[in-house]
Amino acid sequence: MEHYSAAISILKLHCKIIRGLSILCFVLFVQLNLRSQTPSGDSTVISVQLQEVCINDSAELIDEVFSFYKTNKLASTEDILARMQGVNLIKRGAFGLEPIVRNYSNGQTNVTIDGMRMYGACTDKMDPVSIYVEPANLKAIQVAHGAAGALEGSTIGGQISMKLKEPTFECHTKMNGQFAQSFLTVNDAYNASLALQQSSKKIAYRLSGTYRKANDYLAGDHMKVPHSGYEKYNVNAALSFKLSERQILKLDYLGDWGKNIGFPALPMDVGSAVAQIFSVTHQIQFKKGFFTNNELKIYFNDIFHQMDDTKRPESPMHMDMPGWSRTIGFYNELKSDSRFKLRLDYHQAYTRADMTMYPVGEPIMYMQTLPENNLHDLGLAATYVLKIKSRQQIVMNGRLDLYSQSAVEGVGSQQWKVYATDVTLAKNDVLKNLNVTYVQMLNTKTSTQLSLGYSERVSTSNERYGFYLYNRQDQYDYVGNLNLRPEQSLQSEFLFKQDFKKFQYSVNLFYHHINNYIYSYRLEGYSQMTIGAKGLKTYENIQYAVNTGFEISAKAEIMENLTYIAGVKYVFAYTYTGTPLPLVPPLKLQHALRYNLGLYQFQLEHDYAMAQNRINPDYGDVATPSFNLFNFRASRNFVIKSKILQVALACENIFDAYYREHLDIGQVPRFGRNFLINVNFVF
Repeated sequence: MEHYSAAISILKLHCKIIRGLSILCFVLFVQLNLRSQTPSGDSTVISVQLQEVCINDSAELIDEVFSFYKTNKLASTEDILARMQGVNLIKRGAFGLEPIVRNYSNGQTNVTIDGMRMYGACTDKMDPVSIYVEPANLKAIQVAHGAAGALEGSTIGGQISMKLKEPTFECHTKMNGQFAQSFLTVNDAYNASLALQQSSKKIAYRLSGTYRKANDYLAGDHMKVPHSGYEKYNVNAALSFKLSERQILKLDYLGDWGKNIGFPALPMDVGSAVAQIFSVTHQIQFKKGFFTNNELKIYFNDIFHQMDDTKRPESPMHMDMPGWSRTIGFYNELKSDSRFKLRLDYHQAYTRADMTMYPVGEPIMYMQTLPENNLHDLGLAATYVLKIKSRQQIVMNGRLDLYSQSAVEGVGSQQWKVYATDVTLAKNDVLKNLNVTYVQMLNTKTSTQLSLGYSERVSTSNERYGFYLYNRQDQYDYVGNLNLRPEQSLQSEFLFKQDFKKFQYSVNLFYHHINNYIYSYRLEGYSQMTIGAKGLKTYENIQYAVNTGFEISAKAEIMENLTYIAGVKYVFAYTYTGTPLPLVPPLKLQHALRYNLGLYQFQLEHDYAMAQNRINPDYGDVATPSFNLFNFRASRNFVIKSKILQVALACENIFDAYYREHLDIGQVPRFGRNFLINVNFVF
C-alpha cells in the first residue's frame, strides 16, 4: 500500500514530493551498496554442444538482428544499432555516434534506457543517450518506427528502447559472471569489462564495469585521423529485493565517466563528461482482476559535459564550454497480459550551456549559448490489441502529452532582449499521437500489417532557446525561435512478412508527410559570432516535408550450422519545394554469413552503401561516393570444467578501403584495416 500511496502522490504532480522520493531512493541505494560487499554476476549466450554444461542468458532477445550480432563478443552497442532496421549513425568521432531512425534525428525520436527519459548536456550532440550502455550491461534493444514508438514519449520518428541487464533470482547461490578484454590495432584501443552476479532466495544483485582507452585511429591507406582518441569508464550496479512471491523492488545505478575524448569533425574535443543515473523500480503481479502486473519507476539523471580546445593549436581563441542536464521523473505502467497496456509518466528536465571566451589582450567574455531552461512533460499512453478473428487483429497505440517549456530569469534570458524576446514566458503545447495497425495472417507462414498514424513533436531547447550555437556541418551560427509550432506527421506503413521453416523475410514500406517541418534559414543583416562562421541562421516552420522509403530483412538457414542474415534500408526525403532534406543516408545493404563447426564459429560480413548525390548544399551536405566493406570474424570456445573461455579474432575493412558514411560530419573518413582480438571468460 505504501507504493500505491506514493503513486497517488506522484499522480498529483507535487514536484516537491517527487524530488524528495528521488533523494530518498538515492540515499537508500548508496546505503545498500555500501552494505553489500559480494559482487553480482552475469551469463552469456554461447552455443556449446557439450554435456553437463549449462549456460544461460536472461536477456530477452527481441530483435532478430540484435539476437544474431549480440552473440558475437566483438560487436559493440553501436555495431548492433547500425545493423538494425531503419537505424543509422551520425559520426563526429570514433566515440559517441548518434543513432537516428530513418532520417529522424535528436528531438524527432526518443532514445530511452529502461524507459527513462534523458537529455544530452552538449549542444553539439557529443553525448547521445546510447553511449551510456555498454555490451556488458546491455540486455536488449527494441526499435519502433514512427507513431508506433510513442509509448514512452511523443515522437514523429520512432523509439530506440535500450534495456539493461537485471539481477536474476537463481536456484543456486553461486557467483557467476564473465570477464572480457579486447585489443584493436587501428587505434591501439584496449577494452575490458567485468560482470558479476549472485542471488539468494530474497536478494539478487549484479555489478558490471567497462574500461575503454584508444589513441588516434588510422583511416584507409594508413592516414591518421587526429583528435580521435578517447578514454572512458562505465559502471552499472543493480540490487533486487523479492518482497514477496509477486513483488520485487529494484535499485539501479549507471555511471559513465569520459575524458580526453577527441572529435575530429568538430572544432573542440571533450575534456570531461560525467553521467550519473539512478532509479528505483517496484514491480507487482496481481492474482485477480483485469490487470496482471504493474511497474512503477522513479528516476533521476545528472549529466555534465565540458568541451576542451586546449589540444587544438589551430584554435583562434581559447574557450570554456561546459553544459548541464538534469532530469527527474517517473512512470507507472499497468499491463493486462499482452492485450492492454496503460502508462502514465512525468518528467522535468533542466538544461544549460555556457561559453567563456578568453581573447588575447581583451577582457574575458561570458555568455550562455543555451540559457537555463526547464521542460515539463506529463504524458498518458495506452496500447490495446483487439482480436477480430483467429487470424486478424487491430493494434491501437495512443498518447497525449502536456508540454511546458520556459527559460529561467538570469543572464541567458537577458541576452535575448537584444532581439526584443522574453524567453521566460512559458510555451505550452498539447501533443497528440495515434497509431492503428491492422494485422492479418494470410496463412500459417504469411502475414501483412497496414499502419496509419498521426504524431506530433515539440521543438528542442536548442531550436527554441539556442543562442549563437555553431553548426560544424554548414558552418553557421544558430539562434533559436521561441514561436516554433510542433511538427505534425501523417504516416502510413505496410509490412509483408513470410516465415518458413528455414527462411524468413520481410518488406516494410513507409510514407511520412510532416506538416510544420522545422527547417533552417539564413538571417540577412545579422552577423555571426564564431570566428570563421559564414553567417547567422535560425529555424522556421515550413509547409511540409516528406520521408519515404523501405526496409527489407532476411534470414536463412542455408544448411546445418550455416546461417545468412541480411538487411536493406533506404530513405528518400525532401521539402515541399522538392529540395532534398540534409543528411539523408543512401541505400545500404548489410549482410553476414555465419558458420558453426563444433566449438568454432566463422562469420563473413559485407556492407555496401550506394553513392549519395541528392544533397542539400545550403546545409553543408557533400556528395558521398559508394563503398564496399568486408569484415571477417572467427571464434573458438574452450571448456574448462563448467566454465567457458572464448577467443575471438577479426579483421575489419579487410581491403583497407578509404571511405566515409554520408552521415559523417565534416567528411571525416572511417576506420581503415583493423585487427581485433577478444578474450571472454564465462564462469
